[in-house]
Amino acid sequence: MAFNIITWVAILVLFLGLAAVLREIRLLRNEVRRSPEAFAAAPPELLLGARFAGRGRRIVLAADSGCPLCHAVLDRLLAVAPGSVLLTHEPEALWAKVSGQLEVVSDAEVWRAVSHLSPPVLMLVDGAGRAERVHLPVRVAEVDTVLAEWQRIVVRGHADAA
Repeated sequence: MAFNIITWVAILVLFLGLAAVLREIRLLRNEVRRSPEAFAAAPPELLLGARFAGRGRRIVLAADSGCPLCHAVLDRLLAVAPGSVLLTHEPEALWAKVSGQLEVVSDAEVWRAVSHLSPPVLMLVDGAGRAERVHLPVRVAEVDTVLAEWQRIVVRGHADAA
């Protein structure tokens, strides 16, 4: 009799634990679906330094040559926002195919500031070299939407400066 009672109590505890885990997953899913502007916490402070300062807002892609998604995002960046910046830790010669269309910056120090994020990393960088917005794409389909919105911001910023 005692064994049956302990077994049923253990089953009840397991179900309560499962319910708590499912509740946390549901809360996390709702948090992820929220827009970035809705978060109360401050966004991460990514300062890219002097090489990215002084030229107004720009779109920066941090990419690695061994990353297939990085190449797909790079192709979308070339189509939507030529004149953007490609940040890498590798020699600039590896990215020679885009050197005429994008500014290629090979800087190990700046790369370390964003390398904890998994490449590709899209950033909208302000004139002071600070990342205003950061996007970590996981599918190519979402890149077009982000780039179109950011390109409008960049073009509007250039028009306001003129």
